[in-house]
Amino acid sequence: MKKVLALILVVLMLIPVISASTIDGSVRFLRDAANSTKQTREISLALMALSGAVDDLTSGVIINPNIESLVETLLTNQNPDGGWGFYPGETSNVLDTAYAVIALKKAYPYLGTEERLKVRSAIERGISYLILAKNQNGWGYVPETPTSCYPTVVAIWALGESGYTYNSQTVRDAIKYLENASCEISDYEALALKLIAYHSTGYPVDKETIDEVKDVLLNGEITMKERAMLTYVLVLYTPLDFDTARILTKLESYSKTSNDLVYWMNTPNLFSSTELIATTSFALMALSTSFEVLPPSEIKNPYEMPCQALKNMQNPDGGWGLTLNSPSDEKATYYALKAIEACYPEKESIDRAVAWARDAFQKDAVWMKQNGRMSVGYYYALETLLMYNTLTDEEKEQAIELIKGSQLDYGLWGNTILGPQPYETALAIKALRDLGVSPDDPLIQKAKDWLLSITDGGWGTYVTTRYFSYMLKPDVLTTITVLEALDGIATREELQPHIEWLIEQRVNGGWPYWKVYYIWEKNREYPGTPSVELTVRTTDLLLKYGYNYTNETLNFVMDARDSGLIENNTIGIASAILYLSRFQYIPPVDLYDVERALNEDIFHIITPGIDNESVSEIVTTLNDLFAGGFIEANSTTIGEESYIVMANFGEYSIREYNPYLRFHFENGTVTVGNVTVPTDKAVVLIPGKTPKGVVLFIFYEPENAEIVKEIFTTGFIRYLRGDALVLLNENSRVRVIVVG
Repeated sequence: MKKVLALILVVLMLIPVISASTIDGSVRFLRDAANSTKQTREISLALMALSGAVDDLTSGVIINPNIESLVETLLTNQNPDGGWGFYPGETSNVLDTAYAVIALKKAYPYLGTEERLKVRSAIERGISYLILAKNQNGWGYVPETPTSCYPTVVAIWALGESGYTYNSQTVRDAIKYLENASCEISDYEALALKLIAYHSTGYPVDKETIDEVKDVLLNGEITMKERAMLTYVLVLYTPLDFDTARILTKLESYSKTSNDLVYWMNTPNLFSSTELIATTSFALMALSTSFEVLPPSEIKNPYEMPCQALKNMQNPDGGWGLTLNSPSDEKATYYALKAIEACYPEKESIDRAVAWARDAFQKDAVWMKQNGRMSVGYYYALETLLMYNTLTDEEKEQAIELIKGSQLDYGLWGNTILGPQPYETALAIKALRDLGVSPDDPLIQKAKDWLLSITDGGWGTYVTTRYFSYMLKPDVLTTITVLEALDGIATREELQPHIEWLIEQRVNGGWPYWKVYYIWEKNREYPGTPSVELTVRTTDLLLKYGYNYTNETLNFVMDARDSGLIENNTIGIASAILYLSRFQYIPPVDLYDVERALNEDIFHIITPGIDNESVSEIVTTLNDLFAGGFIEANSTTIGEESYIVMANFGEYSIREYNPYLRFHFENGTVTVGNVTVPTDKAVVLIPGKTPKGVVLFIFYEPENAEIVKEIFTTGFIRYLRGDALVLLNENSRVRVIVVG
């Protein structure tokens, strides 16, 4: 009586935690019920069901530790002869040994390496016990007793789960015995166990037998345990159709609930504990088996932008530093703001950054007046303010005069130590042009002529002495800056030698500051490390001249993002965002994604052409079946949320929602993936992605509107699978074709 009372506590006295789905709730029940029993058979059936449900649980339900605990219990209870008894320590018998072996095989994939080694050994010993216990034609309950149906059929199931097929002499003899044997258990339980055992060994079963199972489930008078077992048989043998959906929904409707627990009772007698656990176990196996075809997969957007990393690097003063927690810098802030626009910009964040840039702009202007030099910081602060159109015409004129007033010589900018510099001169040209100065202005033309005269292969630091001038090692940053400044001013022929020099600097998929650099202390040259900023800028400029490195640079940027090359580097992160933002990515989507979302999202139902009464029934059914929310849409436009769209062929294009699936229709046929069927006989279910959710398209011709309605009213909508589904109307019977 003590054990029965413990079970009552499990069923009725547990404190409620959360509202659970049927699978989650039955897992909770079996998880607790299995810990309240000592019977090998009960533990084994619960372990089978829990193992089969692992992939179908919500994130709030964790059962792997319970699986491991039940496995450990079975291992502890195994007898020295390799078998199991009804209770721990009791004499081994065939029936409990077979159930234990099946359970350990089902749990095996969810165990760690060490546990698998122990379980493998236990299974081998259990199989050895079964083989030695076999009579000539089958098994008795214990070795050397007459052959009986029940232990024989479960032993075949255990051998089948362990790799034996019907080609094995042992299995073949036992199946031959079963074909003519009467069974000590009910006819439908015996039928169910036979079909499960045959399925495990690959023994062929005729369609008429499965049709008989379906007919019994739809119309027969059977116990709840028989219903659970036969439903499990059905989902093992048949593809999902409307009848199977009805049968699964019917099984689920018979479940009992207590707080967050879900279970099935074979009789009204709660004290029938064995039947309670067995019935619930087979019911859970039936419901979870129907979800196993397409397990959920995590899909990463290859073009994912590191927006959050950039946002986290903004300083309290509003600007961005070159690295995390470094003082705010004009160039870093300029690039960060350009990139933030490609993410999800927050006005307050932008306003603070622009305010910081204006303050820096004013300070840099003072510095330029005092030093008579072009300031890199001033250039990027200016570009930031121009980007947000915050400068008045008067301020723009003042900026032009300030830049012109900081020349070292007419058309040349640099410093008083080394003289005019290509980099500062290029920045001055770019700034003047962005402020509205014509490229034909004599000042800009003078700068262009000087830049083209000092080198025929890239630009770098330029040294001017009293007696001669020369250029140090050209670098990519200076060269790309000059080429950007001269774009549209110099001719293609004038720039071609520098373009070719730039192309030659590419290394390891990108562009570094120097292709090679020399370390004097080690007397060695080393290859340069490509940067994302220079690689993106170079790629964009070369594309204008017909050199396409788009795909190579895309791979380089993604690798840099994933490898940590740009970690805590503001300009690198920003450049990566700017490049990745150009590639619109829609992740692959399948019907399993839609099925999961039905329990989580709010769906807008778009139903042009369906009468209001049917729409109301569909919405009501959806709200009964799923935990999500379902409302009739006010328009036929698909927005950013989740949608179910029921429409005739041709009313919607799926390309922008699912570019991966081949879908077109012509001459009275529709092609979905590799399936082509007549449009007047087909209903097609196609998943898609929206910016914030999913969309389920259901396309059909008007004559098949009743099939569309049945997708919902039969519960079929709960069992979506594949890349798409085609429902084909064949002589008033619907055949389901899974695409993908």
